[in-house]
Amino acid sequence: MGTDLSLTHGIDRVLQVWQQMAADNEMSHQTYDKFGLLLRRLGRYATVRGALLIGDVTPALIEDFVNAKGHSRHGDVSDAAVATRLLRRSVVRAAFRTLREIGLSDQDPARDIVLPARTHDGVRALTEDEMVELRHHASFTTRPTRHAAAAALALAGGHSGEIGHIVVGDLDLSHRKVWMHGSGKYDPRWCRLDGWGRHVLAERARHVSAEHPDPKSARLAVSSRPSSDAALQARACVALKDLLRRIGLDGEPDVKPASITATAAAAAFQATGRIEEAARSIGLRSLDRAAAIIGHDWRCDPAYTDGMVPRA
Repeated sequence: MGTDLSLTHGIDRVLQVWQQMAADNEMSHQTYDKFGLLLRRLGRYATVRGALLIGDVTPALIEDFVNAKGHSRHGDVSDAAVATRLLRRSVVRAAFRTLREIGLSDQDPARDIVLPARTHDGVRALTEDEMVELRHHASFTTRPTRHAAAAALALAGGHSGEIGHIVVGDLDLSHRKVWMHGSGKYDPRWCRLDGWGRHVLAERARHVSAEHPDPKSARLAVSSRPSSDAALQARACVALKDLLRRIGLDGEPDVKPASITATAAAAAFQATGRIEEAARSIGLRSLDRAAAIIGHDWRCDPAYTDGMVPRA
């Protein structure tokens, strides 16, 4: 481990790494700002409680931080919302993953903190820190990999049954989008690419085009050899499962390749507040199903029910 194990130094180093990740599009600048704000808040919270070294940050302290009461928009002190607690835990886990990578800690004090998960049929969307970790581990070193392409397509909103069919000709990099072909369950649609996804798919397209120059048949995430639909889906799933294993999520029963796709729907809803945009982003025809996938109970939407469950 490093020689300076003070919490202040550790936080500074983490923020430096995150800043570089934001520059590499592995973390959005919005996420960097949000995570940085919360990490500094954690530093102040820990210091007040006498935790001056990284090793002083115990699971009990982190649990108190994650579950700490907050102020409502009316100024009242109240229990923190589940979304707020999930975000706090995400920041802590992301920070300690980074500290482990740079050799300043071997801890994960938030590992055993259990919070309510928003799931649908046993599948949940990835948390924000998990998305960052997925991009980080999918990023190629010497060449653009099929794993990175599969992750980029799934994060854009592609399902495992669609990802194997995506070819170079489906990319519109100038407008940062990719055409998803749809299937019996999902509508064809354009999906937006974030900065990381655009970079990954542009590099992957150059790589596969060198070996298979026809953009109409050069697949991005799997081999361009003739294959059945089932085989293409299986290969896409294998690539995504491998990435989930690399970031330590293979043992979580509610995390599956579909979790990566569900993350796109959750992001669309968070950005717009419109469930139809969440459905459209992943090609769903049912708004109820889209709401279930992202854990949104529209029947209890305070804008329409004042937070109360409607009478049957």
